[in-house]
Amino acid sequence: MKNIMMLFTVLVFMVGAVDYASGDTTKPSLQVDSIEWSINTAEFHLTQAQKLEQEVTDLAAKMRELNQKVAKYEKKPYLDTKGFHRDALKRIIGTTLQKESALRDQVAWHREEASRLADLEQVPQDSASDSEDTPATLQDTSRSHSHSEIPS
Repeated sequence: MKNIMMLFTVLVFMVGAVDYASGDTTKPSLQVDSIEWSINTAEFHLTQAQKLEQEVTDLAAKMRELNQKVAKYEKKPYLDTKGFHRDALKRIIGTTLQKESALRDQVAWHREEASRLADLEQVPQDSASDSEDTPATLQDTSRSHSHSEIPS
């Protein structure tokens, strides 16, 4: 028994040394996808919302299938005499409902963020057109006076 444990220890050490020497580490990288972060636009949020909506529809289809299986076990109780399969399916349905609800919240957030960003993109254009209409005077563009420069 002692020899087997020694052999196992040596094998584990050798495998660990080989993996370490090869440099193939599976440490998670801390690099952030620069493309995803740099595209913080309304279009980006709309595409994310569409992707999430597709996931929601997939989950809804999965839930319909699960509900059909539960109905089958309720119609034919002799297939699941103790109710283990039916209870497991009901738990899966519950977690799927939670996932669906969370995804719907994310879709709503992405839609709100897209509309907010679209409004922000329109505001600078509106203010630029307003500033072109009114001529700027020299006094309006001068910097503010400090306390010592204010005439009394």
